[in-house]
Amino acid sequence: MNPKAGLRPHAHPEKTPWPLVLLFIGAGVVASFQVGKAPPVLPLIRLELGMSLFIAGWILSTFNVIGLLLGSVSGALADALGHRRLLLAGLLIQAVSSFIGGMAQSVWVLLLTRIFEGLGFLVMAVSAPALIFQVTHPKDLRIALSGWSCFMPAGMSFIMLIAPLITDRVGWRGLWMVNALILGAYAALTAGSTARLTRRGEGKRVTLVKILKDTMRTCTSIGPALLALIFSTYTLQWIAVMGFLPTLMTEQFGMGVGRASVFTALVVAVNVLGNLSGGWLMNRGARRQHLIISASLLMGLFSLAIYSEGIPFWVRFMGCMLFSGIGGLLPAALISGAPIYAPTLDLVATTNGLVMQGSQFGQMVGPPALALVVSVWGGWHAAPWLICTSALLGIVLSLWLPFLKKPGREKEETPVHDPA
Repeated sequence: MNPKAGLRPHAHPEKTPWPLVLLFIGAGVVASFQVGKAPPVLPLIRLELGMSLFIAGWILSTFNVIGLLLGSVSGALADALGHRRLLLAGLLIQAVSSFIGGMAQSVWVLLLTRIFEGLGFLVMAVSAPALIFQVTHPKDLRIALSGWSCFMPAGMSFIMLIAPLITDRVGWRGLWMVNALILGAYAALTAGSTARLTRRGEGKRVTLVKILKDTMRTCTSIGPALLALIFSTYTLQWIAVMGFLPTLMTEQFGMGVGRASVFTALVVAVNVLGNLSGGWLMNRGARRQHLIISASLLMGLFSLAIYSEGIPFWVRFMGCMLFSGIGGLLPAALISGAPIYAPTLDLVATTNGLVMQGSQFGQMVGPPALALVVSVWGGWHAAPWLICTSALLGIVLSLWLPFLKKPGREKEETPVHDPA
């Protein structure tokens, strides 16, 4: 998201308070625990609640429903209500939802709590980068936002590593309760540490009419819509593969939940390197379209290795690592395009929200779509059809980007990036 949303120009601090910046990045990390906690224990949840693979896919995907519906207006709402307030609210919403989810006795209650966890995540995701911008000195902004861009894969991989240790003792329900405790404690820590942090100046009055008008103008502009659609093709592939990777490893290689979780955590973690590399390449002049095409093509090719049953495990595992790492190039290329393709420079925040909305759409559709393909076609060998089709669609869409640049915008581009 655009960190400048909702903040008027002000005198920046003489020195960046890095502990505070890390605190805001940490909020993204603990919020992302809620994304990563589900894949490792999905086999346990399916066994206890008696759900099909298709329904299990929605346990991963319903988390993104709110982001899909409200992504393009979330930045303006955060501006109107205050970023610190919404950051704390997002953490608490996730804490309460995780606690209730840990007590769920039916699939539908669990699905509902996952939707509210997604609401808390969205609120956090639009608030934290704006706060980072507020407290960071301009010369340190690129470093601070590069750190922010890694919060999702960092959080997902960490919780996947420790999930087996928790579930061995207290089960998947205990994992949900532990996450509720972590979120509540982090909200309290953040509230105390930011008690003296105030908004710098008063932003422009934000009305419902203006929010709807800006949203409509952005959503009907070809450039922002293309960025969102391309992002959705990436997140569909990435979350579908990552979400079911523990299940694939337990079914095809006989791994225990703990070992499959560790391997998946390593695959997710390498996406952090891809995110950082994407930002570095963009800063050194790499063309956005070339990064999109190269990463999409290689993700599609590596999916063939991931789901080929006749080759050794380590070859397939390396395919997973390369799939995730190279895929990490895409978020930097897409998010940094918001200032270039926004209808006006006043709508960069709304454009970032639309791009996030595309990301949420891909994350919501990916797991159920993969589960459906695997179920209907009778095995994991069918999965590359979905992955390669999505990758090809991303490549085709990217071909239009060079024709849609706003004249004179390239020099105003700011390298701000989010994860898938």
